[in-house]
Amino acid sequence: MFEPDFCYPEAGIWDNLFDDIFIYKIDAESNRYHWKLANVANAKSYPHKLKGSHIFWGMTFLPNEEYPEILKDILNHLLNNIVPKNYKLKSIHLNAQSLGQNGTCHTDAEPNSGELTLMVFINNRWQKEWGGDFQLLANYSNNADVVHSIPYVPGRVILFDATIPHRALAPNEPYVVRKSLVFRLEKNNETNL
Repeated sequence: MFEPDFCYPEAGIWDNLFDDIFIYKIDAESNRYHWKLANVANAKSYPHKLKGSHIFWGMTFLPNEEYPEILKDILNHLLNNIVPKNYKLKSIHLNAQSLGQNGTCHTDAEPNSGELTLMVFINNRWQKEWGGDFQLLANYSNNADVVHSIPYVPGRVILFDATIPHRALAPNEPYVVRKSLVFRLEKNNETNL
């Protein structure tokens, strides 16, 4: 297991798990996907969960669906090297935000679920002044104190409890898109006999 480069009680952060060429390949590959302005955070409306606190560009893959080989490679590398044993894939999300699409406070799982969120920043090029920080919040409120503000760094990996309130800030530059790859993980309760 690779030890995190930065470790907070709420999250582990790794840099340099992927080389620059691989990050370039992931970024370029993601540009070929059919992104939709259809990812909804805090989607609780009945019955289709299409209304929430904010909407952004994205796409979702489920474990039983076919998804790109490069995503399988990334997931396997991370499962084998940083994720605690006994977790399996619940879903994969590609998220993208442009100017004006700041995220709102949300969680990725219900309380006491034991689920984890594994996030990879996949832009191959990023400048600090573009913003795009990822924030862990003190409670479930858009006015909550920011516990940690984690800068967007190409290839950065963050692993955290999926029940922690968080949000992603959009870039503050026009014509820049902030992309993240999110693996939602759940405990694997299957036992081998």
